[in-house]
Amino acid sequence: MMEEAVRLILGVDKNSIKDMYSLLKKKYNPQNKPVSFAENELLDKSLNDNEFLNDILHKEYKSHSVDFFQRELSDGKTEVLFHAKESDKFLSVTEKVMSDMQTNPEKYLKQETPKGWTKELPLKEEIKLAKQQQAQMIADLNKPKKNKRYNKNTSSHSGLSNDDVEL
Repeated sequence: MMEEAVRLILGVDKNSIKDMYSLLKKKYNPQNKPVSFAENELLDKSLNDNEFLNDILHKEYKSHSVDFFQRELSDGKTEVLFHAKESDKFLSVTEKVMSDMQTNPEKYLKQETPKGWTKELPLKEEIKLAKQQQAQMIADLNKPKKNKRYNKNTSSHSGLSNDDVEL
């Protein structure tokens, strides 16, 4: 097979991986029936709305030796670029990724903590952390404070030592 690059332009409302697969199927294997994927919200997600999904897709394609790049154009359409040493990889890798999205959807979803919630530490960890903070605060309080004014322009040739104050 020969090295190839592909550029797809997806419509404003047709910019999911499913739509991308449809265009690749028409170009690379129009005579065979497309692989049927079960309805899945993840497959219908817009590529423009989810930066995390795009990062994961980039890594997935890269792991199969296919370069993948996606960006939203000024008119709202989506440009998708592929590059591979073998042209038959675009379609097969996309099918693998879509299949993986159905069997392992949590991999493609960003796990966000709801607002106001923090990752909870075990009680022993919280106590240890609080003791460390308290010890640091006590150590900071016990440090002697230096309250000397120094003239930064003083040179060693002026006859003033660092302990002398120049007004």
